[in-house]
Amino acid sequence: MIFRLTQKLNQKIKTGTSEALPLHQNPFADWSCHIFPANRHQYILLSNTQSLYSCVMPAKGVTNQKQFAENALNCIRDFTSYDAHQWAYRKFIAPEMEKVQFSKALNRSVTSSMNQLVDCAQGLLIECQMTPHEVGFKLNDFLLSAIAEKKSDGYGRPEDAFQRMVESRKIEVTALDVKEDDAADNPTEWFVYILRCADNSLYTGITTDLNRRCEQHNAGTASRYTRSRLPVTMVYHEIQATRNVALKRELEIKAMSRKVKEELIESVK
Repeated sequence: MIFRLTQKLNQKIKTGTSEALPLHQNPFADWSCHIFPANRHQYILLSNTQSLYSCVMPAKGVTNQKQFAENALNCIRDFTSYDAHQWAYRKFIAPEMEKVQFSKALNRSVTSSMNQLVDCAQGLLIECQMTPHEVGFKLNDFLLSAIAEKKSDGYGRPEDAFQRMVESRKIEVTALDVKEDDAADNPTEWFVYILRCADNSLYTGITTDLNRRCEQHNAGTASRYTRSRLPVTMVYHEIQATRNVALKRELEIKAMSRKVKEELIESVK
């Protein structure tokens, strides 16, 4: 997950010097963030970098990287759920939550569009006295030139741009599910597992061979996330009948809070 921060927001949560990262290969896992004032309070605009689909959260109490990441992910989860995008969140955003990176803004086009959204959000919060949650719905109906589907259209709505992303990935996922269903008779067992890393963070994955996969992780060849947090220890696993079912269960576990994951681990001791 990449969060692209404005200079003021970067200073507030003390991330230090951030490099300019390219767009995440998963567009759902790339968000640009802008802090702004309204009604003597501070708010943070969270916009999906590619579609500019946005939500707004209060900045109160957000003073470091951990607090920002937790609050931002919760805000995105709650807003997408209320906006009927639960599937996209579970499928494409939740799996990226275990690794968070901070970056500078992607380009001037995104920055300029976000400035327009901030101006709109300030008006809605101050003059219309809307809640941050309500503001998000209004922003996603805002017309922006940067996300027009075709140049001839002139402008596009963030909600429409985000929905195009969802529909595009649905086609890919459907094709994958069909391929997996064709192999459903394969008797191979799939395991969903949780690793505890050296920094006490938790990593969730799937495999058909627990011992081999754990060895791969500790050799630094299985995951970029665990590679920098060695050694790892397998603390939980469960059996699933097919890869498709295992993938769905992996996403469920990844979306769990740290507390619930720890309870799951304790349940098998």
